[in-house]
Amino acid sequence: MKKIIVIADIHSNYVAFEASFNTIEKIKPDGIIFLGDYVTDFPYPQRTIKLLYNLKERYNCHFLRGNREDYLLEHRNNPNDGWIYSSSTGSLLYTYENLTDEDLDFFADLPIYSEIYIDGAPLICACHGSPKSNKESILLNSSAQAKYAKKIKGNILLCGHSHHKMTVSVKDKKIVFCPSLGLPQDGEEYGHTYITLLTSFENDWKAEFIEIKFDADALIEDYRKSILIEYAPVFSKCIIKNLQTNGDIAYQCVVLAWKKAYEDNFNGGKILPEKYWIQAAKELEII
Repeated sequence: MKKIIVIADIHSNYVAFEASFNTIEKIKPDGIIFLGDYVTDFPYPQRTIKLLYNLKERYNCHFLRGNREDYLLEHRNNPNDGWIYSSSTGSLLYTYENLTDEDLDFFADLPIYSEIYIDGAPLICACHGSPKSNKESILLNSSAQAKYAKKIKGNILLCGHSHHKMTVSVKDKKIVFCPSLGLPQDGEEYGHTYITLLTSFENDWKAEFIEIKFDADALIEDYRKSILIEYAPVFSKCIIKNLQTNGDIAYQCVVLAWKKAYEDNFNGGKILPEKYWIQAAKELEII
């Protein structure tokens, strides 16, 4: 019997990440699979990276690249992309400025899809969004689920990106949507989040979601002390609200802000003026 820990979407929540170490030590897994989106959204991304490197030295780790890592790499390749300190890109720019070239090189070497072989256990197929794209969400797309389940070599596909926890059966295969460690969105209790545990038996894997408790108040206090809240004013408040409610308020605010911009005939590119963020945040009672 083999045990594998799966960690998805940390999003720089180093407090929850570090809190998961006690559980990892108790389980003593045969490996750890990371599904990407390690950084952005919370302050001090270098603390998350340090913890990643720590586990990399101690366990058999497999790393996937998320869409957030792609955004950072694209900015390195094109620093004149218009990123500024604002709710649109301030969190990304802050994160980029707090990472080293070594960190970015580490991300650049990661695949978006991997077939992971563990001695004496069934094959594990893993990705961030989908095997084709780390920006694609297939949580609510049954046709995409069926398509990818048919294509993979193994009997199990791990996906992050959605931030929700769910297991879907597709004929004789299963897709496990692994919850976000850093930004849980399943309406769980404040300061509670999850990692995923895979246990092998016969020619299959059993997936279960293991609860992690962390000091969310300390994380929010760190957020408020950091310069990130100045770099991305409304977006920062959205992420704090996300953490307090375990909801998707940040996504709602993004969608509503762009809706208001389109209604105002905004055509100024990808950087949304702060006034639309403020309008959306007031309507959603974030500020």
